[in-house]
Amino acid sequence: MATETKRISQQELMEKLRDIEVSDEELANYFIEETKSSDAFKPVLVPNPKLVKDDGLEGAFIINSFNSISRWRRNRKYKSRMRNWDGIRVVAEGDSWFQYPFILKDTIDQLIDLDNFQYAIYGLSEAGDLLSNIVREDEITEAIENEDPHVFLISGGGNDMVGNERIATMVHPYSANRKAENYPNEKFSVFLNELERLYRRLFDRVLSNKPHLKIICHGYDNAIPQNGTWLGKPLAKRKIIDPTLQYEIIKVMIGRFNELLKSIIKDYPGSVYHVDCRELIGTKSNWHDELHPKDKGYFKVAKLFDKTIKKALNENAASPSISIQLPIQTTETDQKEIPVKLAKLKQLDNTSFLNLVVTRAERTMGKKVPVPKTDYERRQLEADIGDFFEKVHKEANFLPSSFLEHGVKRAQSVCRIVTDTSYGSGSLIASRNFIMTNNHVIPNISTAELTIAEFDYDEDDILYTVTLKPDVFFMTNSDLDFTIVACDPSPLPTDIEAIPLLRDPQTVTRNERVNIIQHPKGRKKEISLHDNKVTHVYDNGVRYTADTEPGSSGSPVFNNEWDLVALHHAGWSEGNNKAVNEGIRMAAIVEYVIEQQQNEADSNLDILIENIVELSGQDVNKTNSTVQKVAGPKIKSRTDKSLTLNLNGDLNELTINLN
Repeated sequence: MATETKRISQQELMEKLRDIEVSDEELANYFIEETKSSDAFKPVLVPNPKLVKDDGLEGAFIINSFNSISRWRRNRKYKSRMRNWDGIRVVAEGDSWFQYPFILKDTIDQLIDLDNFQYAIYGLSEAGDLLSNIVREDEITEAIENEDPHVFLISGGGNDMVGNERIATMVHPYSANRKAENYPNEKFSVFLNELERLYRRLFDRVLSNKPHLKIICHGYDNAIPQNGTWLGKPLAKRKIIDPTLQYEIIKVMIGRFNELLKSIIKDYPGSVYHVDCRELIGTKSNWHDELHPKDKGYFKVAKLFDKTIKKALNENAASPSISIQLPIQTTETDQKEIPVKLAKLKQLDNTSFLNLVVTRAERTMGKKVPVPKTDYERRQLEADIGDFFEKVHKEANFLPSSFLEHGVKRAQSVCRIVTDTSYGSGSLIASRNFIMTNNHVIPNISTAELTIAEFDYDEDDILYTVTLKPDVFFMTNSDLDFTIVACDPSPLPTDIEAIPLLRDPQTVTRNERVNIIQHPKGRKKEISLHDNKVTHVYDNGVRYTADTEPGSSGSPVFNNEWDLVALHHAGWSEGNNKAVNEGIRMAAIVEYVIEQQQNEADSNLDILIENIVELSGQDVNKTNSTVQKVAGPKIKSRTDKSLTLNLNGDLNELTINLN
C-alpha cells in the first residue's frame, strides 16, 4: 500500500533537499513543472502548493534553482561513493537528457543506480544548457583533470535546435507537394554546420588534454510532436498541422542530427562513440512530453550507454587507415600522384605514455623527476620538457650555437632520392653503407636499381651521386612505410657520417619541437625549424606541425638534440588551413629491423643491427625506477665508440653534471 505524502513547509523541503539520503523519488512528490516558464530542454520546477506550505521563504525558491540543487545532490552522492570505489569513473556534461531535476529518472540517474549499473558519475549537466555554452566553459577540463575519469559523456545540441521555437525557422512552410525530407531549410543546414564545428572543437580539446579518454555522445530519439510548445506549435506556425507529417519532419531532422555525429566520430576512431537512440522510446505513451522520455524510456537509453561504454573501454584508440594522394615532382612542370597509406596507429597505453614522458624529462633535464600522479601533473611535465631549453637560457626561443653546428652535421647525411619517376628524400643511417627512405618512394628492388641518391644538393655547386646496391641489401615494409637499401658511399667525403639509429623509443614527446631536413618538391636541401611542435605520439607514429611538401617523403625527423626520432612519410589538410604531418616512429622501425635477424641470416643485416646504438651520449639505465619500463628489443651493443657520435656540447649536456 502506497504511503501518503505528508504536507510539509518550505523550510522542511529545503532540509530534505540538503539531505542526500532522501531519494529523488521522494522529493519528486513535492514538485510540479511550471510549463509557462520552461524552455525546450530546460524544465522549471516549483513546489507543489498542495504538499508544500508557503511559509514566507519564496526567496529560497528562485526559478530554476532546483537545477543547481539537483546537480549538487548528485555530486555529493558521487563523492560519497568514491570513498570506496574502484570501478568505472565517468564525467557527464549535457542538457536535460542527462539532468531532469527530480520528477524524471533521467539517463544519468539510471546509470548511477547500482541495482542496474556500476558507475560513479560526476555530473556537470544542467537542464537547458546550449552546446555553444558547454563548449566555451572550462569546467569540463577542470572536472576531467580532477576526477580522472575513464569515460566522458556528452548530451548537447537539442536545445540549440528547438529552444525558443527555433525549429520554426529551420523548416519551409507547408506545401501540399513537399515531402518530409525536403522541409528542412538552409538555416537547418547552418545549424548542422555549427553543430559539427562545436562537437569537433569539444572532442579536440578534451582529447588533447587526455588522449586515452573515451567520449560518448548521442543524438536523441525521434520525438513526437504533441501540439506542444517546442515541436507541435512551432511547426503549426509554418502551417504544418498534420501530426503524421510533423512526426516525419522531426524524424528527418533527428536523423540528420544523428548521421552528422556518426560521420564526425569516424575521425576519432577508438576515442569517440555514438549512441543511436532512434526508434528506442516508442509511442506517445512512453514520452513525458514532446522531448523527454518517461523513466522506462530513460532506462532503455541508459542500457544503450552501458553497452557502448563497455565496448569503448575494450578498444584502443587508433588513427584511421586511409589513402591520400601526394604529388611528387618529376620535372619542373610535371607531377605524379602516388598513393600513400597512412600508418595504422594506436594510442600508447597509460603506463607506456607515462614512462615516455618521465624518461624523456629525465634525459632532457639531466635529473630525476617526480612521477606525475595526475593528468594535470603529466601535462605540466610535458610543458616543462618543451620549455626546457628556453628556461635554461633565460630567454624564449634561445638555443646554444652548437644546435646549428650539429644541425649542419646531420644535414650532410640527408640526400635527394631520384627515382625514374619521382623525387623523394633520404639519409645515411647506422653506417655509411645504408640509406633509408619511404617504401612509397622506393617500394621494391626494381625501383631501387633505377634510383640514385644525391648528397650535398644545396646552395653550392658540389653534388655527390651515390648508387644504390639492392642486390647487397634491401629491406622494406609498406605498413611502416620505410625502405633501407645498401649503397656505395665511396664518392662521399669522409666527414659525412651516418645518422645513428637509436634502440630506445623515449626520444620525443608532445609539445617538443622536431626539425626536418628535406628536399621538398625535389628542391635544394631545406630545413623546417619554425612552427614545428609535436601534437600527438602514437605507438608507431608521431604527428607534428613542421612544414613539409611533396618530395619531403623519407626525410629524417629530429628532436632538438638531433636524435633521429621519426621518418617523415605523409601530410594532409584538415580544414581551417590546418596542416597535419606524420612520421613513423624510429622505435617501430628499429624494432622491426631487429626482429628480422631472427627470421633470416644476413651478414649485412647483422652489420646494420650492430650499428644501432643505445642512446646519444646517455646511459640507457638512467630511468625512474618508480615507473614500469616498457620492454624493448634486445640487441648487441657495439663497442666501437666512434659510431656513437657522442656530441660534445650537445643540448643534453647543458644540465648534466660531468665528472
